[in-house]
Amino acid sequence: MKRILLIITLVLISSCKSENKNDKSLTTELQEPISEIPQVNDQFQAFIDQFPTKTLPIKINGCTDEILDLPKLDIKLSSEYTKDAEYEHIYGKISTNGNYISTITLGEADCFVPILNTYKLNGEKIDSKPINIGYCGPDPCYECVENMTIDSEYRIYVADTIKTSDCDDNFNAIAGTEKIKVVYKEGKLTKKGVIKLTNKIVKNIK
Repeated sequence: MKRILLIITLVLISSCKSENKNDKSLTTELQEPISEIPQVNDQFQAFIDQFPTKTLPIKINGCTDEILDLPKLDIKLSSEYTKDAEYEHIYGKISTNGNYISTITLGEADCFVPILNTYKLNGEKIDSKPINIGYCGPDPCYECVENMTIDSEYRIYVADTIKTSDCDDNFNAIAGTEKIKVVYKEGKLTKKGVIKLTNKIVKNIK
């Protein structure tokens, strides 16, 4: 069933990308990405140097075990630039579509929470948002797959694909009672470094 949930998620992501290509209001804000991060002050540069460069598009599943192996932020280098450095793991930095720097960290939770951060070149924070839905977790008669993507045009899509069932007295799922839905958000990273996200949208599948 987890494979079915994953397939549904991938189909929705693909559908979302096709629809977004027709959204002229978003594409007008896009421009060529900056391929290299400019040199900034030494303290901020030391913070940024913790992050490996990631190439768009990227996809993060916060519930996968391999994320556990990612290193944590260096608290001494990071405390000035993120308030929860002690609880954040390093994912990467991405080339941007404007004159700013963008990093992604992963906050600790039942499933790791991708946190998108943007900074001016002097280290001043522009924006920071968790890019997640937050419905995945270890509950009986409940399955959930969470995925977050940022595509090559800086469009953001995050979704929890959720299957719930009625439980018997032993907390086992009762066959035939399954319900499946997708809860998602869409958004974009603007050329000014502002992170825009919709409210949660629910799509019932079954």
